[in-house]
Amino acid sequence: MKRTIFTLTTFLLGAAAFAQTGYDIMKKADEVPEPVTSSSTATLTIHSKKGSDRIREVIMKSKDYGDVKKEVIVFVTPKDVAGTGYLMFDYDEDANGNKKDSDNWLYMPAMKKTRRIASSGSESDGSFMGTDFTYRDMGERSLNDYTYNLLGEESVDGTECYKVECIAKDKTQKDPRYISYIAKSDYILRKCELFDRQNNLHRILTCTDFTTIKGFTTAQKMKMENVQTDTWSLIESKNIVYDGGDIDDSLFTVASLEKGRVR
Repeated sequence: MKRTIFTLTTFLLGAAAFAQTGYDIMKKADEVPEPVTSSSTATLTIHSKKGSDRIREVIMKSKDYGDVKKEVIVFVTPKDVAGTGYLMFDYDEDANGNKKDSDNWLYMPAMKKTRRIASSGSESDGSFMGTDFTYRDMGERSLNDYTYNLLGEESVDGTECYKVECIAKDKTQKDPRYISYIAKSDYILRKCELFDRQNNLHRILTCTDFTTIKGFTTAQKMKMENVQTDTWSLIESKNIVYDGGDIDDSLFTVASLEKGRVR
């Protein structure tokens, strides 16, 4: 009898130790290690409702400075968008869990003009360069801007995932609720379902073609499908280099965008 009681107690203590909330899972996902520097190229396919595709080639570079991560995206082809650049400064949370709004700039060479993109409000929910991704999608979301519910577990393409509901505290967002599918093995996002303000499914993000580069698990394909418009956008990353030498700090400036220095 003593052995039975001991076994049951051990089981209950073990279950308590490994119990996780939705917040716990999303926090672990947020804390997955990332490289200090990253450089890659990507093909961006924009699929219309009529079935036609527009193809874009882009260069992407990023650098983590500890308190801020800076990232730049520059379009290379076709000619009509070549030189268009997007610069983001995404700030870490402070010791109190507060996060400064990101700084974002969009340079349009045809207009020879750079404009700021608001990191919150309706502008952040606008389409990024005609894709099904929004400006908000291109940045990192603060943990404290959402509440979380663990809905259960589900397999995504053969990978067992935690299913976590994320509800925005700011109800004015275009997609104030989304469900993240976080892999149990590495806490990396496999899929995300985003719901509009009427709580209708709006968009589905799927991350596939995973590879490991210098110990960092990386999705080489990210597809955002708008189920309400029957359109989708696909980012296929190539030539990915992590921590492969220092990236010039001056590339992460508006001046570099305007002078076409990012190559």
